[in-house]
Amino acid sequence: MNQEGSRALFHKRQCSRRLALQAMYQWHLTEEDADTLVIQYKEDEFWPKSDHEYFAQLVAGSIKQCDVIDENINNTSEYTVDQIDPIELAALRVATYELINCVQIPEKVIISEAIRLCKKFGSDEGFKLVNVILDKLMGKFNRKKMLKKS
Repeated sequence: MNQEGSRALFHKRQCSRRLALQAMYQWHLTEEDADTLVIQYKEDEFWPKSDHEYFAQLVAGSIKQCDVIDENINNTSEYTVDQIDPIELAALRVATYELINCVQIPEKVIISEAIRLCKKFGSDEGFKLVNVILDKLMGKFNRKKMLKKS
């Protein structure tokens, strides 16, 4: 893939993560199923700019693996998922899903995207907690080994 194509894919993935953050926040409040959430976000202004398959994967995967994701967050943080602000929690869930399942995406990209979204949508200092938790989780998963398997 050329540099132009890589940049376009990166931007589409950014938009997908933004939508996934919003969908996971909504799921946290409503517990709607992934298919319903994906359909709802087809009306969002960022939908045409997003990677639709990646967005659906992030939402469905984060919901399906939520127990495992939350357990990892709880075991890594002094705060439990019940104590974390819903926006920061949504960012953590999506990023943790990516850390576990999307080994082709560099860890630094996943973490910086989660932080960027928290700075935009979360509390003033919430991104710091997200950074600490994701940094610890990054060390927990052996992504190089997982990458060799895929």
